[in-house]
Amino acid sequence: MTNLQASRRTVLGATAAAMAFPVFATTPPTTLLRGADTVLTMAGVPLTDTDILVREGQIVAMGRALDAPGATVIDLSGHIVLPGLVDTHWHMWNTAARGLWRSAKGSFAPTMAAISPLFSPSDAAIGVELALAEAVNGGITTVHNWAHNSRSLAHVEAEIAAMLSSGVRGRFAYGYAQDTPPDRPMDLGHLATLARRPPSTLVSLGICARGPDRSETDVWRAEWAVARRLGLPISTHMASDAMAAAKGGIASLAAADGLGPDVQLVHLTAATQREMEVVARRGSPVSISPWTELEVGYGVPPIADMVAAGLTLGLSVDNMVLAGSADIFSVMRLTTDLARGIARDASVVTDEMALRWATVDGARGLGLKAIGTLAPGQRADIIAVRTDAINITPAADPFSLLTHAARPENVALVMIDGVLHKAGGHLLRVNIAQLQERAEQSIKALRARASL
Repeated sequence: MTNLQASRRTVLGATAAAMAFPVFATTPPTTLLRGADTVLTMAGVPLTDTDILVREGQIVAMGRALDAPGATVIDLSGHIVLPGLVDTHWHMWNTAARGLWRSAKGSFAPTMAAISPLFSPSDAAIGVELALAEAVNGGITTVHNWAHNSRSLAHVEAEIAAMLSSGVRGRFAYGYAQDTPPDRPMDLGHLATLARRPPSTLVSLGICARGPDRSETDVWRAEWAVARRLGLPISTHMASDAMAAAKGGIASLAAADGLGPDVQLVHLTAATQREMEVVARRGSPVSISPWTELEVGYGVPPIADMVAAGLTLGLSVDNMVLAGSADIFSVMRLTTDLARGIARDASVVTDEMALRWATVDGARGLGLKAIGTLAPGQRADIIAVRTDAINITPAADPFSLLTHAARPENVALVMIDGVLHKAGGHLLRVNIAQLQERAEQSIKALRARASL
């Protein structure tokens, strides 16, 4: 039996982790996560001093002092263990443009309009790779790659290849080029070809459409029809700001049977209470990204109203151009505190609710039932957060700790489908220096070509 047990303060130390799990190594088929102080299953009450046995990517047992001959043992005393975090809407292609939300061309929209047509398939893939590495570092094990600069078949294939090579769970949402006219649909023929051969068991396919807010009626209806014929989930930005909401897109979707569990709506920042109630009744999940909704000027997301309407919510970092970092912990904090401040009611959104949105509710909104909770039979998407860091200890409540104190650097372990991606606080499957160099070269060349 391989044993990586260590003291409370050196658990999963970098040296031990590197020796047991070298970069690009495959995790052994059976792993025992031993003695976590707290396990938040997101399916019941928190557990204490609990072992989790993982075999061939699946949780097969949970309990105290489990016996697992031949298993690789990882000591998680001094940690909180929970399901991997889920990001429900992320434009990954432009990650290398982090912080480039304004330029000589103007603010966010004109700057992105100047640079997006210049992205090559390689540039888009580098953005996806960089985003996925940061996702894993911050405990995000499932992503919804909202590919809304799909300029060619090569761009699409490059982004999917980047997702597949990462080993991160997610959905690739097939989209359109940023400068596509509102009367032109995405490449529905190529979409149909892809749908006949789903990328993998870890990476599924959907579409991200402009919908009634950003495309003509014949276009979005054609895209909905093809996606539903192919059995693909749909996602669209909706009522992002007052101008978009005034177009009545939610009513248009409702009238055309365009809502439902297979149609995720993103933002709803300017939706009315009645519109949100319609969305909730029809079963469409909603993704919100409070940081970028504030930063781009959409307004203050009406989180308490969304809760009151009964919406199924998921959280999102949206994009690194605006958000800056892929930190779902900070998204949870902002989400809870905005709702409480606006409502002048500290109980309107609890910390546990926010953590549900970042885990099980986010997974359900993406139609993923085998993740988001920790229980025998579920896939082993698991993260561990150390509790001895200066910004965390002492902390009485694990939900408050995760939503208001934890940061990505506190994530000590990340497992996706039973494979270790981070241990001892170090990424195991990414050459960080090489990736950063490629990203810097990419954005430098793009900025030069765009005269930014």
